[in-house]
Amino acid sequence: MSSDVRHTLGRWGEAQAALFLERHNYRIVARGFSCRFGEIDIIARTDAELVFCEVKTRRPGALVAPEEAVSRAKQRRLIKTAGWYLNRYPWEGDLRFDVIAIVADTNPASSPKIEWFQDAFPGEL
Repeated sequence: MSSDVRHTLGRWGEAQAALFLERHNYRIVARGFSCRFGEIDIIARTDAELVFCEVKTRRPGALVAPEEAVSRAKQRRLIKTAGWYLNRYPWEGDLRFDVIAIVADTNPASSPKIEWFQDAFPGEL
């Protein structure tokens, strides 16, 4: 699969994840937030908590499940990026790192399969 197709699939998955979070009463604070440490796909919040979300999107039959594609190195980059974000935009409530795993259906008219892994890994900020 070409990088353009992967990029398009990834952006589509991030849009699906943002809609999913909004349906669960989260407000999207940022999408594609980046700094020198890395990128966070979605930053969302409620009144009480701020959530840093990594979105992984795959096609059916992929060798690795989307949620399994968040390596320890990626987790460390997400934590560093979140720390930078919090230095710039202080937050007093609870924090959490989530993974939203999406499997796109081959039929464009069908809804994707979305799994939400809340508090997916410990973040030490």
